[in-house]
This record gives sequence, structure tokens and C-alpha cells, in this order.
Amino acid sequence: MLYLLILPILSFLQLQTNEDRIIMYEGNEYKTTIHVEANFLGTYKGKKSGYLQLNADGTGIYKYDVFGLAPSSCERTPITFEWGFLLNEKGEVLKRERDYGYSYPILLKSTSKTTFQGCRTPVLMEYILDIDGVLNVSSSDDWKK
Repeated sequence: MLYLLILPILSFLQLQTNEDRIIMYEGNEYKTTIHVEANFLGTYKGKKSGYLQLNADGTGIYKYDVFGLAPSSCERTPITFEWGFLLNEKGEVLKRERDYGYSYPILLKSTSKTTFQGCRTPVLMEYILDIDGVLNVSSSDDWKK
């Protein structure tokens, strides 16, 4: 009898954790998901102090190696964000075949005062590259998982 009471609660919790996200980017809505293979999660970093961190709960941190040109009102702090890998028309994580392997588009939506590209854009489309089995971040020369 207890099983019958718990089953609807578990089903509800599963629906809550399997929710896909709609993220607006350049005026378009994109259906995304945080449900990806565990190897995509964690920290991508290189030889300098910058990194991209993807947490299992769909949040993350982006810290530039070199912040670049930005107005003085743009704080040079790490960017907190919500993320989602793009889904194809079948509801699967979108991946594009490349000469080196695959690229996976991911949207990063800032949740902090500091935003991407010198505080010029609140949402960044990034790509996680699978180069011969090693995951890399497309916008960085050396950020690897």
C-alpha cells in the first residue's frame, strides 16, 4: 500500500528533474536540456586561471582568462549562469559531426550582474568539442575537461 502512495510522488519528482529549458538567444527560443552524459559535467580549464564549470543542477561558472575590453561598469568577476545543451527535433542532444569528432552547442544564460562578451550579451552560445575523445571548450585555446 505504501508503494502506491509513493509512486505518484516519485513520478512528480522525476518530471521536475527531467524538465527541459527554453532559453532565448538572439531573439529565438531554443529547447535545451541539462540531462547529458556525466562526462560533460565538471570543470574545463587550461594553463591560465580561466575555466568553465558545468554543474549537474544546470548552473555553472565562467571565468575569463583575459577579460578584454568592457565598460568600467562591467565587473571583472566570474559569471554565474544557467546552461542547456540544444536539443534536435527528436528531443536528443544536438551534435554535429566534424573532421576532428563532434561539436555540441550549449547556451549559457547569465544569472549575475556580469554578462558575457564584456557585458554586451546575457546569453552566450558556446560549443563543447569532442576531439578524439577529449572534451574542449571552443572559445578557449586550451580549456579541456
